[in-house]
Amino acid sequence: MSAPNALSPDDTVLLNDGDKCKLVELRDVRYFETCGNYSKTHFSGGALLINRSLNYLESRLPGKCFFRTSRQYIVNLSHVEKLRKIQGGQFRLTLSCGKEVDVSRRRSHHFQERLVL
Repeated sequence: MSAPNALSPDDTVLLNDGDKCKLVELRDVRYFETCGNYSKTHFSGGALLINRSLNYLESRLPGKCFFRTSRQYIVNLSHVEKLRKIQGGQFRLTLSCGKEVDVSRRRSHHFQERLVL
């Protein structure tokens, strides 16, 4: 689902964490994780907590680059270095930063459909 003001992979976004602000190229974002009503944005230069939900971010992010793996994470597919099947047909993704993220059982089917030729 894309909002009319959806971002493109080449966009630069402003991450605002209270008194900290940082301009980050969207392609440098590795993943987003939920932190209550906030989201933590992990990128090549660190991480910032932003006042946005994962649902909101999912509606703005380019669907061809970002994938919602579960209620907890949205990953940038260009930062997936390894994937393997685990129990129950689920997938475990290893990102360029070493973080491992599991694709939920419910989302694994969508993930596989999206990537299979």
